[in-house]
Amino acid sequence: HYSHLLSELLGSICLQTLTFFFFFAVTKGEEVEICMVKHFRVDREERYEIVEKWFLKDLEMIDGKEADTDNPYFDMHFHKVYSMEAYSCASKYTFARTLNKLNETYLKKDLKIVNFNNTYLNDDSIWSSNNRDCLVLMRICFYASNLLCLSLCPLS
Repeated sequence: HYSHLLSELLGSICLQTLTFFFFFAVTKGEEVEICMVKHFRVDREERYEIVEKWFLKDLEMIDGKEADTDNPYFDMHFHKVYSMEAYSCASKYTFARTLNKLNETYLKKDLKIVNFNNTYLNDDSIWSSNNRDCLVLMRICFYASNLLCLSLCPLS
């Protein structure tokens, strides 16, 4: 059924004892599927269940809510709006980058990605690499350490 599964498996939503993941699949007809999978345990057995499935071609927009805030919230606009909470802000950006790359590779449609900081979305940015999320975290830590140093400086 699938020609190949992409290596992007993103832990995205954690609710109490349940964990949800997104994974992306490309069918033989090169349709991109976005699947939300629920992970749970029954006794000692690990279980996975696809709870929602969408096609990338039906995604109208992904809204990161606030580009200048470190938050994990985003909305996916299909025929209805699905509000999501990612595991972290870095996971949210990884998700958006993956959707963007899949769109560029398979659909080439005008996918609206709004309220995201473009510095972290574009592959041509200085912070782009295979370890993007680590670099995002490193940049945040750099800013935080600068703020800490400034706060410790005596005002005279």
